[in-house]
Amino acid sequence: MGSKREIKKVVKEMVYDIMDECDYHVENMSKNAEAADKLMDEVVEYHDKMMSKIRTTKDKAGFKALRVQLEEDADGFVQKINDLN
Repeated sequence: MGSKREIKKVVKEMVYDIMDECDYHVENMSKNAEAADKLMDEVVEYHDKMMSKIRTTKDKAGFKALRVQLEEDADGFVQKINDLN
C-alpha cells in the first residue's frame, strides 16, 4: 500500500504546484489568464484520471508504469507553464 500512497502524494503535490503557478498567472498576468485558466482545468482532469488509474493498479509493474507516466506528464505540464511566460 505504500506505493499507492507515495504515488498519490506525488500527484497531489504536482497538481498543487501547477495550480499555484496558474493562479499566479491569472492574478498577475492578465494577458495569459485565459490560458492559465484552461491549464487549471486540464490539470484537474489529469488529477481525476491519475487517481482512478492508481486505484485500479494492483501490481508493482503497474506502479512502475504510473511513475514513468507521471514523470513524462510532469515535464509536459512544466513546459506548458513555461509557455505562459
